[in-house]
Amino acid sequence: MLEIQVPLLAAKALLLLLLLAFVYSVVRRGIGDLRQVPEEGKVYEPDRGNRGARRASPAESRNAGSGQPPGRSSGAAELVVEDSEIMAPDTRFSLTDGAVSLGRSSANDIVLKSDDYASGRHARLTRHGGLLYVEDTGSTNGTFVNGRKTVGATPLRPGDTVRVGSTTFRYVE
Repeated sequence: MLEIQVPLLAAKALLLLLLLAFVYSVVRRGIGDLRQVPEEGKVYEPDRGNRGARRASPAESRNAGSGQPPGRSSGAAELVVEDSEIMAPDTRFSLTDGAVSLGRSSANDIVLKSDDYASGRHARLTRHGGLLYVEDTGSTNGTFVNGRKTVGATPLRPGDTVRVGSTTFRYVE
């Protein structure tokens, strides 16, 4: 009888250790995610009452008196929201010459607040040799271009779609 109890006790101890390791990893991940929650005042909140409402991009603000139609920039590259649970469709983000970061953290250039599928620092857009590249920065759920998961820096062409979290953008020039 004693020879059966020892392996059972060892199996119970191993199961308990595995359970504790699982609980520890869940709590650690939760604390890490809470540290990356964006600040309230720094993010764009779409107007739920007016589906067409959107934030003016910096390029639009600069060109406010230039006679250009609203929502159009002077040939500058932009990301346009096509589908999102957190932003109004046709919201435009002007892309600068430097790196542009996307993610849930308020430290990003394009903040995807409340997007449960976006990481704190999800992706980065950079321009090299006249081409725009998107690169996943180690996100949990990946970054997709035209429905395919990116690996390394992936070049974008006008009309390509980029999905970060639950938000799909279209790249326009």
